Amino acid sequence: MKAYDTGKDKWAHGQKVSGGIDEWHSYLGPCPECGARTFNYGGGWRCARQYCTNSSNNPAPNMGPAPIWWDTDINVCMDGNAWCATRDGFIDLQQSNAGFGDTPREAVKNLLESEGS
Repeated sequence: MKAYDTGKDKWAHGQKVSGGIDEWHSYLGPCPECGARTFNYGGGWRCARQYCTNSSNNPAPNMGPAPIWWDTDINVCMDGNAWCATRDGFIDLQQSNAGFGDTPREAVKNLLESEGS
């Protein structure tokens, strides 16, 4: 199972949700917008943070397919006040590629651009 650590929260991809949500839900990757935990929801996914635009409290339609980077070797975490995306095996900024952004989605986009993808 892929593990996530945003600096404030830790969970594993596929870990069962406990508490206020039915136990058939499981956690997925970090929300592309705010970085909070996400969980499967109605064939797609939703953010666990109450006021995120991707929240299950938002009456908008299902968020659709999960971002493809959730099931890859890409990791996102907070670095100071920015989100940072790296690959498994990251060493440091001099020896490995990284992407930074205001959201996890932006950080991943910048990582892929730095790799020429």
